[in-house]
Amino acid sequence: SAPLVGPLVINEVMYHPAANESSMEWVEFHNQMAVDLDVSGWRISGDIEFTFPIRARVPGGGYIVLSVNPAALKSATGITNVVGSFAGRLSNSGGTLELRNNSGWFVNRVRYDTSGDWPVAPDGSGVSLAKLAPDTSSEPPGHWRSSAQVGGTPGRVNFLSGDSPESPVVFNEVARAGGTNFW
Repeated sequence: SAPLVGPLVINEVMYHPAANESSMEWVEFHNQMAVDLDVSGWRISGDIEFTFPIRARVPGGGYIVLSVNPAALKSATGITNVVGSFAGRLSNSGGTLELRNNSGWFVNRVRYDTSGDWPVAPDGSGVSLAKLAPDTSSEPPGHWRSSAQVGGTPGRVNFLSGDSPESPVVFNEVARAGGTNFW
């Protein structure tokens, strides 16, 4: 059966940037291992298509970003571990990304959406779809949030301590007329 979390995971997706959409779409991958990972020949498919080039490496615990326009992303963010460009477009209304290693084995997948339990802010507001914790499965919508920063965090940790990713409102006390509290 397919692993929930492989050595390389889809960790952040900028599928509908607020501006310059044709140049600023990207997908970030995170290496779960402590050692460098050679991703030569690994392939992303679904809404976009890309095969990682020979000698493509992701540092242990680090990131690699796949961009539709690597030069534009490097210029805008200053990050260096960027590859691309990919074929196709990331869907603005939800899509599928599937990662396979150079032997064709399934490694990781996300099927994001713009409705249901998925965050809606990444759909054109300038923030990315960011995984809350990279060591969790990429499939459940509950593992994803809107990035805390406009432009996302390509090539960096998604949420630093002090960042406050969106979370549901939780009531801890309810009062009724007469002042009697429940719970």
